Amino acid sequence: MRAAMTAELEGKPIADGNPNQLTDRTKNNIQFDYDAYAEVEGWWASGGREKIEALGGQSMALKSRL
Repeated sequence: MRAAMTAELEGKPIADGNPNQLTDRTKNNIQFDYDAYAEVEGWWASGGREKIEALGGQSMALKSRL
């Protein structure tokens, strides 16, 4: 942590695997660099709608806005 703080204060680039998880660019890109709406649409189109409708039966069938 001390090495990460020193590099941050000096403005030096920090290599992958930064001890400070909040500034680890590689980890942040893996966790947050995706389109959440596209992921949901893909899940919905690949059978998610049927799974949700099966939970509530016919009376709870969802009307898709797609």
